[in-house]
Amino acid sequence: MLKARDIMNAEPPYCDLDTSIQDVSKRFAEEEISGMLVLDDDKRLLGVITESDLIDQQAKLHLPTAIAVFDMVIPLGEEKFERELSRMQAMTAENLMSMDVRSVDVNTDLAEIASLMGEVDVHHLPVLEDGTVAGLISRREIIQALAGKLS
Repeated sequence: MLKARDIMNAEPPYCDLDTSIQDVSKRFAEEEISGMLVLDDDKRLLGVITESDLIDQQAKLHLPTAIAVFDMVIPLGEEKFERELSRMQAMTAENLMSMDVRSVDVNTDLAEIASLMGEVDVHHLPVLEDGTVAGLISRREIIQALAGKLS
C-alpha cells in the first residue's frame, strides 16, 4: 500500500509569514502551483494559501444582513463579513493563509489520504514527520498515484 511519503511532493512550495501577497501571487503564476505552505524558520506548519484564497481576496465584499424584531436589530453573518474584510485587506501571507489546516503523517496510506480529502473537501494536505513539514500532497499526486497503481 502506498504511503504519503511515496506520493508527496518532498519539496513543496512555501513562504514565510512576511511574504507579500504580490510575491505569493507571482509564484503561483510562474510556478503553476495551486497551493503554498506557510512555514516558520524550523519548517513547522503555520498555514496554507490556496488559489481559492487568492481569488477570494479579489471577490466582492458581501455585506452582512440583519433582521428587525420589534425594536431590536439582529445582525446575521457578521463573522463571515469580518473574515472576508480581513482577507480583502491582506498584505502578507500571514493575513491571507488558512490556519485551520488538516495534515497527514508520512506513514498515512493512500486510501486514508483520499478519504480525508473527500470528507473535508481539501485539495492540499501537508505531510508531517516529527512535527515538521516533510512534503505536500495535492489532488494531482493522488490521481498520479492511482493512475500508476492501475497500470
